[in-house]
Amino acid sequence: MGIDMGTSYFKAGLFNTEGVLVGSGRVAVPRRSEGLEVTLDTGRFWQSLQQCIHMAFKEAKADQGALTAMAYSSQANTFILADIKGQPLTPLILWTDERAPEDPALAAFAAKAQWMQTTGIGIPFGAGFCISKVKWFQEQEPDLWQQTAAVLTLPDYVTCCLTGARLLDTSTASLLGLMDVEKQIWWPHALEVSGISNAQLSPLCAIGTDSGRLKPGNPLGLPAGVRLFAGGLDHHMAAVGVGIGAKATLSESTGTVIAAVLYSHNKKRLKDVCMAPALEPGAYFKMSFDRNGAGALEWYRKTYAMEYTMEALLEMAATVAAGCDGLVALPCAHMYAGKSGFLHQQDRFHHGHYIRAIMESTAVSLKQLISRVDTEQESYAVFSTGGGAKSALWGRIKEAVIRRSFYRNKNNEAACRGAAMVAAAGAGVFATVFEAQQSWLPGE
Repeated sequence: MGIDMGTSYFKAGLFNTEGVLVGSGRVAVPRRSEGLEVTLDTGRFWQSLQQCIHMAFKEAKADQGALTAMAYSSQANTFILADIKGQPLTPLILWTDERAPEDPALAAFAAKAQWMQTTGIGIPFGAGFCISKVKWFQEQEPDLWQQTAAVLTLPDYVTCCLTGARLLDTSTASLLGLMDVEKQIWWPHALEVSGISNAQLSPLCAIGTDSGRLKPGNPLGLPAGVRLFAGGLDHHMAAVGVGIGAKATLSESTGTVIAAVLYSHNKKRLKDVCMAPALEPGAYFKMSFDRNGAGALEWYRKTYAMEYTMEALLEMAATVAAGCDGLVALPCAHMYAGKSGFLHQQDRFHHGHYIRAIMESTAVSLKQLISRVDTEQESYAVFSTGGGAKSALWGRIKEAVIRRSFYRNKNNEAACRGAAMVAAAGAGVFATVFEAQQSWLPGE
């Protein structure tokens, strides 16, 4: 089983040893937004994951006793503070939480060349980073911070609750700004600046590390003894799920966030690109991402075309010629008031024009992301993942704009599949994740 703990949805996918998806479940993340704060109650977190897993087993018509191994795919920079007994002091604080204003000391530290060179993070420092919010707790909630014995991100919180092991994979940890990406250790200088001690963080581990067996009475209600293996960042796991590493070099993911991921042995640091350890020594995931994703499509439907399904709107978009008769969607058009995120509007434009304009805008943003990660043009083919990969029209638009061959993912739930491949390799079904990819994706 692979579980995908994404930003918008939690998902679970059950796969047999031939790699066939036999059951899946999907639940919207029940996050709570209050002003700038975005949190998730731990009880609702576990309830949502349980619901996904129940749906997957029900669809598969399988008993939970058939489960042998599992791994996860996770969002990054979401965390929880815990006391010395491991009890939560806060709800889960999501990476989209923006309660923390820019801290001058952290911002100045991240602006130095040493930051990119050591962490591999090429993006600007901001409120989405876990360490921004940790600094906020240190200053605004000093009594609570005094009780904090552990800063647990989503993967190590889940692992600790399920097996009792405190381990954090280097794939997800790479976006914290606290890890030396080459040495794969916590960077002492970054810990000093952030005010976090090494003891408050979980030990780092590689993707695929055996994280123990599920405890009796675990919060997912799964059978004790099931083996849990460390997964990685959702975009990395989705890339693994479509064969990056063994069958492909470059992938893109179009969901709430769009991302381009390159599997490379070149450790050169790049502006606006984040590096993370990959599936073998000396290999890296190089990722660039942007918020100009599928969110604008859903916003448009809910705001202006609720009477139509997304499928119907995509059919309308398919009747519109490339260029949308001059209509242009600005990046993240849904962040503007009304339709002011669209340029050159005309009264004759119908829903299809606006939908296609959003899709073309995303394709332009994706072209920029790919040019950032693949500076050496290591791949002329792009493997698509995410919800956007389900649209043949969007695939054609991307191919025309980016001028590389696009291959749509033929399988659903790429991130769950990538995590399940990791679990299958860990359990000994395959010797490596690469072998799992070759076996499970024969026609990809």
